[in-house]
Amino acid sequence: MNLPNVTLRQLEYLIAVAETGSLTAAAARCHVSQGAVSLALSELERVLDLRLVVRSPRRGAALTAAGTQVLADARRVVGAMGELGAEARGLSRQISGVLTVGCYAPIAPFHLPAAIATFERAHPGVSVRFVEGSLPEIGEDLVAGRCEIAFLYDQDLLPGIATRTLYDLPPKVLLPAGHRLRRRRAVDLRELTEDPFVLLDVPPSEQYFRSVFAAAGVEMVVTHRARSFELARSLVGRGIGYSMTVQQPLVSASYEGLEVVAVGLRDSVPTTPVVLGWAAGGPLTRRAQAFAEHCAELFPT
Repeated sequence: MNLPNVTLRQLEYLIAVAETGSLTAAAARCHVSQGAVSLALSELERVLDLRLVVRSPRRGAALTAAGTQVLADARRVVGAMGELGAEARGLSRQISGVLTVGCYAPIAPFHLPAAIATFERAHPGVSVRFVEGSLPEIGEDLVAGRCEIAFLYDQDLLPGIATRTLYDLPPKVLLPAGHRLRRRRAVDLRELTEDPFVLLDVPPSEQYFRSVFAAAGVEMVVTHRARSFELARSLVGRGIGYSMTVQQPLVSASYEGLEVVAVGLRDSVPTTPVVLGWAAGGPLTRRAQAFAEHCAELFPT
């Protein structure tokens, strides 16, 4: 994108509007008046001859399709300028700036809070923000530059995403406290064919769990679909069915306080490693590199 008359400040305001959803909130973040943000965006739209932001008194501000495309370039430009400024000031050992981290929604509670808190303590000059969604959504965020690095499962990733494996765990089945197999260390999936199955259904989880059932020689028949990890566990806690998970919280109770038992599988089934992903084809920023190294120590193989 040719940006001869575009200022870095205009791009920063566009990013702030995209991330906060309103001119008022963007102005507060950037420590300027709302009028300054509005004027800068109007000038940016004039220079590019594009409508970038739709302003609404009730709904705030939302990016147009063109605005979303420009946003990806804006993030790359602002990030690159931040890196250049740090080097020019001789701050090669000090990491600073804003790092946006993506995460596949079902595993976000297991990774984001710990990673953000410990990384910001280790690198106080960096402010970490995050986005979460399905694997396809986070993959698109990486490619479009809406996040620099992301926690993902190594499954059906978009072309152009490089990865680094953090760890690889086998799946387990989740059983209610009164289940006939709850005291077993491991079970065969065939032993559960008569039980209702609760699928954690956040794309592409269904495809992975079908591969697990197929490897065990069992047909996956879904009775209930849950869009969140905790809903799946709560359904299991109530005895409505059993479920399957790769992640396992330290607490063995649902939100209602009902016990949920994790039992291993005797079947030889595929795994889906947890990885850090980023857009290939260019170097990571120093803050993203530092985040990757930090997570490799925080979530050891």
